Amino acid sequence: MTISKRLSLVSTSAIIGASLLMSSITATAAYAFGVGVQPSTVEMTVKPGDRQRQVVTIGNVHKTKTISLTMGLADWSLDKNGQLILNPPGETERSAADWVRFSPASVTLKPETSQDITVEISTPYKIGEKGDHRFALLATTLLPELNERGEVSGVWNRYQLTSLFYLTLTPSKSLPEVNSVALHPEDNSVITMDISNPGDAHARLQGTAYVKNDAGEVVTETPLNTVVLDRADRIYNVKLEEFDKLEPAQNYHIDFDLNNSYAPQNKFRETDVAVDPLKFTLP
Repeated sequence: MTISKRLSLVSTSAIIGASLLMSSITATAAYAFGVGVQPSTVEMTVKPGDRQRQVVTIGNVHKTKTISLTMGLADWSLDKNGQLILNPPGETERSAADWVRFSPASVTLKPETSQDITVEISTPYKIGEKGDHRFALLATTLLPELNERGEVSGVWNRYQLTSLFYLTLTPSKSLPEVNSVALHPEDNSVITMDISNPGDAHARLQGTAYVKNDAGEVVTETPLNTVVLDRADRIYNVKLEEFDKLEPAQNYHIDFDLNNSYAPQNKFRETDVAVDPLKFTLP
């Protein structure tokens, strides 16, 4: 079994009565309302008939506020722009929600305390497809919204935290391909990559974009980090760091050092991902 933990926390808000699931989620800092979950991303290899356990910790960082949360499950995916989509458990292809039990079902966290949630995963003995299967553990709470004077406005918001699970049955393959790379048409400081992954396991891409001048000197460098799900396409936009160092009317090119750090076919060792250099002249 291999497990890796990475930060990909999300929170959402909605007026009471709005649909909890079947909606896109905008990624923001989990600590926006004082609660964190760790690990928020779990990558795990499993076999048919396996029984495995993962502990997820919910923490309340408030110094004075007690917060109650309800735990639940959901299916999840990413849209083409990398935004998280939640669906009811068991309703999507490659859902692993039916394999999962967890306890406790709810937690009440006093200020500056935490609570462990035990997640039990029992994979069936017969599974139709190898590759990735996914589920999300949800922690949901309702908190009142404050008006400009700091008073309760009468509107309550629903906030969610998720711990995203990837369960990968081997043999499987993660096969990311960068189909094109260009400067964003509306913002020259943003690189846009069109990436596909025809494999049956997700790709976790990490690396660096190096902006170089005509002399080949590195002017700026920007870290790259994104996920492309199995059998999916992804548009990845990344803003170049220290773009103000570039001078107008000068020629530049960008070299990419990009790797797939999640490659089951390579025993989970990094594999290189080819990216054509990008040449441009700053207006």
